[in-house]
Amino acid sequence: MPPYWSLGFQLCRYGYQNTDDIKGAVDRTKGFGIPQDVQYADIDYMAERKDFSLDRENFGDLPDYFNKLRNEEGMKTIIMLDPAFIVNETGYYPFDEGKSRDVFINWPNRSLMPDEDFAWTNSTIMSGYVWPKGPVAFPDFFKTSTHKLWKELIFNQTQLPWDGLWIDMNEPANFGTNLEKPWNWPDSAKPYWSLKCPSNSTLDDPPYRTKAAYAHDSQDTKDPLTRISDKTICMIAKQGENDQYNHYDVHNLYGWSQTKPTLEAARHKTGKRSILISRSTYPSSGKYAGHWLGDNDSKWKDLRESIIGILEFNLFGIPYVGADICGFWGDSDAEMCKRWQQLGAFYTFSRNHNAKGTKHQDPGHFGRDVAVLARDALMIRYRFLPYLYTLFHHSHTKGNTVTRALFHEFPTDEMTWTIDKQFLWGSSFLVSPILFQNQTSLEFYLPHGRWYDYYTYKNSKSDTSRGTQHVMTVKPNTKIPIHIRGGYILPMQKPARNTEISRNNSFELLVAVDDKGLSSGDLYWDDGQSIDTYENREYYYAKFEFDGRILNTIVYHNNDKSSMNSLKMSDIIIMGLEMKPHQILFMQDGHPAILTDKQFEFDEMAKVLTITNLEAMMTKDFSLELITESPEEMDRIDCGPDVVNRTTCQLRGCLWNTSVVPGVPSCYLPSYEGYLMENETAPNSRKTTLSLKSKYKTKFFGENIPNIALDIEESSDDLLRLKIYDPNNSRYEVPVPLNIPNRPLTSKKYKVKYGNNPETKSFYIKVIRASTNTTIFNTDIGGLMFANQFLQLVTRLPSKNIYGFGENRHFGFRHNMAYKTWPMWSRDQAPGWGDYSNMYGVHPFYTCMENDGKMHGVFLFNSNAMEVKLQPSPALTYRTIGGVLDFYIFLGPEPESVVQQYTEVIGRPYMPPYWSLGFQLCRYGYNNLDNMKAAVKRTIDAKIPYDVQYGDIDHMDERKDFTYNNVTFAGLPEYVKQLKQLGMKWIFILDPALISNNTGYKPYETGVEKNVYVKWPSYYQVAKDDFYQNDTIMMGYVWPKGPVAFPDYLNNRTKGWWKSLIKDLHSDLGFDGLWIDMNEPANFGTNEERPFNWPEKDKPYWSLKCSHNKLDDPPYKPSSIYGARLSEKTLCLQGLQADGMFTHYNVHSLYGWSQSEPTLRAAQEATGRRSMVISRSTYPGSGKHSGHWLGDNDSKWSNLHDSIIGILEFNMFGIPYIGADICGYFGDTTAELCQRWMQLGSFYTFSRNHNGFGVKDQDPAVFGEAVAESSRHVLETRYTLLPYLYTLFHHAHIKGSTVIRPLLNEFAQDRKTWSIDRQFMWGNGLLISPVLDEDTTTVEAYFPNARWFDYYSGKEVRGRGSYVTLEAPLDHIPLHIKGGVIIPTQQPANNTHYSRMNSYGLIVAPDENETAIGDMFWDDGDSIDTTNQTMFSFSYNHTVLKVILTSSGYDMADKIIDTVRVFGVDQAVSNITLSGTLHTMFNYSLHSKELFIENLNQSMGQNFTIEIF
Repeated sequence: MPPYWSLGFQLCRYGYQNTDDIKGAVDRTKGFGIPQDVQYADIDYMAERKDFSLDRENFGDLPDYFNKLRNEEGMKTIIMLDPAFIVNETGYYPFDEGKSRDVFINWPNRSLMPDEDFAWTNSTIMSGYVWPKGPVAFPDFFKTSTHKLWKELIFNQTQLPWDGLWIDMNEPANFGTNLEKPWNWPDSAKPYWSLKCPSNSTLDDPPYRTKAAYAHDSQDTKDPLTRISDKTICMIAKQGENDQYNHYDVHNLYGWSQTKPTLEAARHKTGKRSILISRSTYPSSGKYAGHWLGDNDSKWKDLRESIIGILEFNLFGIPYVGADICGFWGDSDAEMCKRWQQLGAFYTFSRNHNAKGTKHQDPGHFGRDVAVLARDALMIRYRFLPYLYTLFHHSHTKGNTVTRALFHEFPTDEMTWTIDKQFLWGSSFLVSPILFQNQTSLEFYLPHGRWYDYYTYKNSKSDTSRGTQHVMTVKPNTKIPIHIRGGYILPMQKPARNTEISRNNSFELLVAVDDKGLSSGDLYWDDGQSIDTYENREYYYAKFEFDGRILNTIVYHNNDKSSMNSLKMSDIIIMGLEMKPHQILFMQDGHPAILTDKQFEFDEMAKVLTITNLEAMMTKDFSLELITESPEEMDRIDCGPDVVNRTTCQLRGCLWNTSVVPGVPSCYLPSYEGYLMENETAPNSRKTTLSLKSKYKTKFFGENIPNIALDIEESSDDLLRLKIYDPNNSRYEVPVPLNIPNRPLTSKKYKVKYGNNPETKSFYIKVIRASTNTTIFNTDIGGLMFANQFLQLVTRLPSKNIYGFGENRHFGFRHNMAYKTWPMWSRDQAPGWGDYSNMYGVHPFYTCMENDGKMHGVFLFNSNAMEVKLQPSPALTYRTIGGVLDFYIFLGPEPESVVQQYTEVIGRPYMPPYWSLGFQLCRYGYNNLDNMKAAVKRTIDAKIPYDVQYGDIDHMDERKDFTYNNVTFAGLPEYVKQLKQLGMKWIFILDPALISNNTGYKPYETGVEKNVYVKWPSYYQVAKDDFYQNDTIMMGYVWPKGPVAFPDYLNNRTKGWWKSLIKDLHSDLGFDGLWIDMNEPANFGTNEERPFNWPEKDKPYWSLKCSHNKLDDPPYKPSSIYGARLSEKTLCLQGLQADGMFTHYNVHSLYGWSQSEPTLRAAQEATGRRSMVISRSTYPGSGKHSGHWLGDNDSKWSNLHDSIIGILEFNMFGIPYIGADICGYFGDTTAELCQRWMQLGSFYTFSRNHNGFGVKDQDPAVFGEAVAESSRHVLETRYTLLPYLYTLFHHAHIKGSTVIRPLLNEFAQDRKTWSIDRQFMWGNGLLISPVLDEDTTTVEAYFPNARWFDYYSGKEVRGRGSYVTLEAPLDHIPLHIKGGVIIPTQQPANNTHYSRMNSYGLIVAPDENETAIGDMFWDDGDSIDTTNQTMFSFSYNHTVLKVILTSSGYDMADKIIDTVRVFGVDQAVSNITLSGTLHTMFNYSLHSKELFIENLNQSMGQNFTIEIF
């Protein structure tokens, strides 16, 4: 990682005559305002070009001048060192000391040395000739003694003050090898001498010489052929501690071997990071040094070829690279130097350097024409140095290139494959230099996407879908073309004449939006010069994200030593913005502020927004929201998204005013419409009833209800109920039983205010948090409507931190409030079948994190088709098409409290059997028993822990419930028994649809007898040609080959019938749990010619067709609900259930819920055990009886992140037993994707690998040993932690807690956690930070302000309250334990039947006070509503660990705790006692600070204490 100052412009020449000459160049540069950071001293500063000397005649005052530059001007200095020490000068310490320490390269022996060579040193040191006036010796950097002396010489170098070093001639170069004399040996100094290599050596004259040697052979046949020792030393020379290397072998390593000790010496001398530039390099030289492209020529071709060189060296891992700007050899002219200064301003190593005997070429020397363009280019460089420095950080930590070819970013664009006259800094900064003499036009290529001209900020491309060639006119004063790529945010800083000044300036951002209006970027910062700041965590790192509306700056890490504490963000430029904002809201530290009109300006032509004088502190997160709506537009309530023009809008009685802001409705409700409160009554002290009268002048969707009532019911201190209904007519209400608390009111957490708005004369109600006066529910925005089939309520929200609603595929756990609409109506809809669509279940529950870290939740108890619209004001619109508006408001205020209060009402989650926490395997598409057996055998043979095998519908006879195919799955009952004998369990699938045209099919026929099916209404008449439909039973088509009927689980007769069928199934196949699918309910092809899976050859075609009526075609179908009609992919909504009590229109989304409870009860009765049910369709309260999986996902990387959002939401919804199909359902997975998904899925509470029909097998062992071993290890970790997970489920079952939870649930006051959804926790103790992206081996994990310990190593994490980059190789998922927690464990086994027999352990992670607590619940793991249960309490205080049985209903006497891991033990441990008895079996790691106690053999049936001394 180069120091920051080394990214500044640097000036050098070999040929300064004296100090005044250097001063002149520096003064010229400064005089033209050209920034300069570094001044060099080439070998001409030395006394006769000897290292570690000073020419005091010409450069005697150079030390003072360099000190002035460093101390007064803020500049840095670099001096040169060559690796050749003169040998024939008496008293030259570097050589004399080097000889005494044997640091030089030697001849193999005296006999091979020419006599005159021996005479130089009287030793076997190999001498050569370079720059000093005499023979020289070459240090051997393979020797430790050389390293030591070299470092001493550099440390004791006092001739010149310096900040960095430049090592030259280190190929190693030697002049005149094998010639009569070196080229620079004085002609008058006879006898001549040069290094001559033996002619009989196979090393110096190998049988084959590479091109590198013979390319320079003389054309004169009388001259000898060039030898490979040409311009270097003899190949027979010996190197290494014991002369173990021939120079022949290590010649190309000379420069590499010199870099490490040189950099170490420079750092020791300066105490800073320093910089090293080396001429000779080898792979890995980039770890220690940068490079310049050598002694180039002042020619236009060298200018062009330098781009190739810098691109290549970035490939070679040496990103700090440049060419000598304006050329080294020969005189540059003004035009060339001007263009080279422009190009060189974007070398990462930007140095102007030329040779002795040529003219000055510092840019100021050429006068104003060159100087101005050089200054302009360098000012751009300096402005973008924060971006460049960040690129170097990524190079240093990840190995990225800094300068890169276009094909690195656009590998599929063949046009980029040959481009070498343009280049990129990183991904987004494109440089297209002027490279030819007298050039009048420039052709450059812009790949697909948006590209913005840096100077005008305008988008340079009209067609962003493809790459395009561009031509521009070039004039003498044309600036270097720079383009910024859309989709990126580049950090900048106001430039100055050097980096010491510029680093103190305010930051800026250049935001370049892409075609979607999005962009992102980052910034790395430290003090710019300290050593290993990243490794020592003494740095600052932030990310920038712009979503088209909100620009977020998120500080991932900051340390007081980062030099960021006093710096601010001042200006922001956003390019490609379509609309001028009316307002800009600045938010930092929870404090909002509106920018003044003078602080931002919008260029309509260029589409550029400029924000100035922001003064945001860089050390804290902040955001800018661009509010493009006017205040009036912000509060608009959509008059119905089905309205498309002014006429229909006005006919509805609404206002029309076209808005150009995306999302803002052009048709909206008048603010004066609504209801008016007429009176109130108080039936009792906890309930108030308000009478409301409609003010609406239009029917809107018809059947408006003019008089409605609102009940305000104070259910408890934590719960307020608001119910809006028709007091005069009975309406449908959800038949799901709720448990409404009725506790005494002692300290209500809410206040309620209501009345008629004096401005709009409309009714409003507000719910206010009593402790803070925060209004959490507020209808004063208007929009309340109550009609027979259209109900609407709009509430303002206290913040934009909204979570929940479902089931949908959400793109973030925290909702995007930019006019997003989410439908809720249960549907057979896979996550990948359409964004923003309604999926399998319905959960009208959300939580809101208020800006002070307190949370509340709101539940709308309604099951009709509905949608919610989020708008950025912020506000929320509910629209539903039936029932009543029954709201339950939970006051929290902690996130966990909200969920606990919610599940108290809807029902606590069920307690899953212990075995169901094991790994599970399934696929639709085994197709026969042999294939299933093969997958099972692969898994068992790979020793992957594995508890449950599934049978999907392909095991059935023609996909009919309660059957199995006795041909393809012959022997299935016996195989089920075989696996169960191994301690495994079995789950079968059941779909609700039963075939009707299969004579003798008992399930259907008994269902007809019992009258259990969903019915047509009495007025329905079957069409004469509809020979599949039934007059009374509604028929559809799903998987069986014929019309199917749908059981009505809201009918009590159905429940008994269903139980009997399940008991019969258990008698036949002996399952342990059941999986209920397709229960939205799904029906294929509704209202279509034929279902997709109806055989094309089987005519006539048939499908369920729904007549047009107000239920199947209501006046308003929530437009966000997928499909043309509500009945799409399901039953007709006029269907009747519960003997006609309910229409399917009202209870459709309850179908899965209604099936879950009788299925679980049947499974329990059939098995006699606790059993389990997994249901695809869910509703609030489903968690009492079932778990859920996230449906038919895709084998895509994006689905990993999606699944975390889903499991977090379903824990909110009271369904903590939740997971996604590991490795994906649709499509073929890959080994890497499946390996990473197995890691993530091992921490789903429901952990099942499952995929679909027609795709490849994806059980983890099928991918080979690497994936199998990785899966085995991570599942062994899961099984180790199962006692902890089981205990979390106990708390969820008893208290309603979440099991999987977001970080915000534990750290609600930490605003950073509010948006984190790429990490999650098990309970309050285990943090999971998975890899979610392809080709990634690190994770940016956030660690809130607590102690955290690595699960595997026990080491404490450095970086509390910040993001930490964690190593995550392909076989590793990062796991961390929070300080203050004790986690129970158990030795894993091949399945839970055996693991439950193993010994237990504890992991103790102390907090800052050296304390920790935990607990463990235990029972037999499988009994129904078990009463024989044991509870343990664990506590740790400094050195004492106590284990207490708080209840002991389950006998634990024969259970053994064998190990205890104690993290964070700062001192070595001398003794340990177990309940007062000395215990000697322990190990303490000073490195990890972990104490590992083993062989305890302590019974879990009694209390015990461990004390540490």
